[in-house]
Amino acid sequence: MKDHVTPNLLKLARLFKKKGELYIVGGYVRNALLGIYETDIDLASRLTNEEIKEILSDTKYEVKENSKKLGTLTISLGEEKWEHATFRKEEYREGGEHTPIKITFIDDIREDAKRRDFTINCVYYNILKDEYIDFYGGIEDIKKRIIRTIETPKYVFSSDGLRILRMARLASELNFKISSDTLLMAYNMRENVGDISSARKFEELILILNSPRRYKISKTNSYMIGLKVYNSLKLWKYYNCPVLKVWYYLVKKVNSEARLYALLIDIISTSKLISDNDELVSQILGRYGLNISENKISKYNHIIKAYFDALNKMENKEFFIKYYDDFKLISELLKCKSKSIYNKYNFFYNYLNNNKVPIRLKDLKLSGADIKQNYPKIKEKYYNLILTELLSRVFDGSIKNEKETLLKEVAKVKV
Repeated sequence: MKDHVTPNLLKLARLFKKKGELYIVGGYVRNALLGIYETDIDLASRLTNEEIKEILSDTKYEVKENSKKLGTLTISLGEEKWEHATFRKEEYREGGEHTPIKITFIDDIREDAKRRDFTINCVYYNILKDEYIDFYGGIEDIKKRIIRTIETPKYVFSSDGLRILRMARLASELNFKISSDTLLMAYNMRENVGDISSARKFEELILILNSPRRYKISKTNSYMIGLKVYNSLKLWKYYNCPVLKVWYYLVKKVNSEARLYALLIDIISTSKLISDNDELVSQILGRYGLNISENKISKYNHIIKAYFDALNKMENKEFFIKYYDDFKLISELLKCKSKSIYNKYNFFYNYLNNNKVPIRLKDLKLSGADIKQNYPKIKEKYYNLILTELLSRVFDGSIKNEKETLLKEVAKVKV
């Protein structure tokens, strides 16, 4: 650890020495003990924000206050920056909303340790003394690759439901096991997850799905550790999904780009919801609180409907007129579900590409602007219907993809 403390950080610790020791704490210490040095550095000391501003006022170090209430700020020098938090005690109201109602700044490092979550995140490193301070056996748990709460699991989870989700995410990112007593108490106190905002819950879920890319030690399928924890704890209802447990089939097989799509499909398949319901994906992503924008919901809805349309063996022409631009992503889902269905559509996709067959509206030599100019009485809401019909005729070879020909055909389309 000492070899990875930069001269600027060492100098900062010497400046702090005027009023107290400076410690590195949390994820950086944990990861350093695992041989990983790619995490942001979190610092802690007894110094308040005001005291830090004072001792660094005549130096080249820059200070930006993040939260006066929480006693957090960012210290930077050149390309380096560090997040600092003053030792503190926290008090919470009942429930798991993850927001302290009272903050008290303290001098005692042991008391500061009591507000933290897991032993592996509660090892302090004294920069100047080059020594670890470990109140809860975190170093041993890191060696054993196990996640365990400090104090008691009930104490840790009682006022912060987010810690349950972080536990699942850390297990995925680090390929760690969760101790049985910690997992059992998380199950007993899972109601606290319901107090967490939709945005935070969705963020943790995405981090789990992307966990193999977080650290070099992560395995390709490590995200399944977190998803299995979600099943064990029956967390899906707190995402307002219509299932308690998900039958994971597709999500285990696809690449990272398709992972959330695959998870949604697995949720839909588990719940046996009707696959051609236009509101299906919107309900899961929107109405059920995963806090995604309308544009993204439309995208997910489009891709997932394509998947089910393919399983229902939609005709090639109709399928590719609707889904051509997104087929690479769709094909990843199909390939992991049914090789025969994948081969069927992929063969046709390659045929379209190799023969440059018009299949998208933008391939037509006619646009909505052309219709407006030549047929001003046709309402704009019919343009897409007309263009789609013309594209179908061009595709079939019944008319040529020429502007003059297409303009004449506009009048023949029934709207």
